[in-house]
Amino acid sequence: MLSSLAGIPQPWLDELADQTALVADPDGRAVVLNEMAYAARRRNDVDAGMLSDMLELTEAARLWALLEGEVVGGVTSQDGSWSAGRRRMGENQFQY
Repeated sequence: MLSSLAGIPQPWLDELADQTALVADPDGRAVVLNEMAYAARRRNDVDAGMLSDMLELTEAARLWALLEGEVVGGVTSQDGSWSAGRRRMGENQFQY
């Protein structure tokens, strides 16, 4: 479980916060975030526990971006023959 963001390098946090890039390429951005996290560990900028938190956050961000892309961008086949279209905020959402 994530204990705190204190101690995580700011460039990594900035990359994590770039929601536009995450939604555009969730898997690619996750690779970048993982590489940055491992590089920070190799430089001893973070300890093993913080590295684990960073990797966990990366996976959570990737999953969020995949879901966000489906909700905002719609679903399209690889050849473009069908599309679920774009769903707007407020439509087909559960109310809590």
